Order: sequence, then structure tokens, then C-alpha cells
Amino acid sequence: MSHEANTRTPAAHGAGNISAGLYIALTMTAALTAAVAAQSSLLLTLPPWAMFMGWVAYFSRRPSVREGFQSWVGAVIGLCIGAVAVTATGILTPTLGAFAFPIVVFCVALTVISTRGLPFLNNLLGYFIGLITFFAAHLEPELASIVKLGSATAIGSVAGWAVQTIEKKVRSVVAA
Repeated sequence: MSHEANTRTPAAHGAGNISAGLYIALTMTAALTAAVAAQSSLLLTLPPWAMFMGWVAYFSRRPSVREGFQSWVGAVIGLCIGAVAVTATGILTPTLGAFAFPIVVFCVALTVISTRGLPFLNNLLGYFIGLITFFAAHLEPELASIVKLGSATAIGSVAGWAVQTIEKKVRSVVAA
């Protein structure tokens, strides 16, 4: 799961940089982590697909606790922006008709894209993952929806962190 540029799979590059056994072990670890995270989401009555959005958000930057947390925060902000966009579209549609939606999208895109200049929360993918998650969920634009989706994406981000951490530790043991 690591995003290291020099990591090669045995199947794709002969022997590569890791053995077939290590490749299989790391793959199984990631799959088991995904299964546990998905089942945890179900047990908590959270949508497993939204958990995977958190997993994607974690890996949208170089995997680390700091970057992963920033990506998750960006996704939650994206959820909030999505809720505001749905609310704004509903408020503006009676007045602006078919123009309400593109105007709201323009304002949302302008807001999100301008964050690329922020020193801390400048992960556009994180924001867009949150927006996509909110719109795909078709939930009411309310705090409970944001909490539900934010919790699911948090499980995914933690799962991504776990996979990355386990892989790093396993690789260091193997290298020693």
C-alpha cells in the first residue's frame, strides 16, 4: 500500500524490491484491514463505501499521521461545504431556477480551489472527496449527516494509517 516510488510488485517487475512472500503478506494485511474497517462501519451503522472514501483521502497525500489527519480534516470540511451547497441550492432554486445549481457549484469550486494556497489545509483532493461523499450519500444537509459521514471517513483514514504503519514496520524488520 505504500506510495514509495521504488516499490515494485513481484508480478510486475520480476523479483522487484520485495519478495513474493512479503508482497503477499502486505497484500493480505491490507485486505484484512479493509475487511475489519468495513465490518466496523456496518456494526456502527455507517456506510462502508464512505469508510473507503476516508481510506482514499488518507492516501491522497504522502502517507503519514500528519498528512492523513490533514486529508481527513479536509474531507470533513468538504462534507460541510457539501451540506451548505445543498442548502444553498434549495434556497436559491425558487428565485434563480435552473441557474441556482451552477451558481452554487461555481461558488463551491471557487472556495475549494482557493484553499490550495493555505499552509495547512491545502489538500484539494481531501475537500473534493468530502464533497463527493456528501453528494453521493443523498443525506439531509444537517449535522447528523456530517457526523455520520465524518465518522465513516475517520474509520477509513485510520485503516489507511494502520496499513501504512504495519507495512513500514514489517519492511523495517525484513530489512534488518
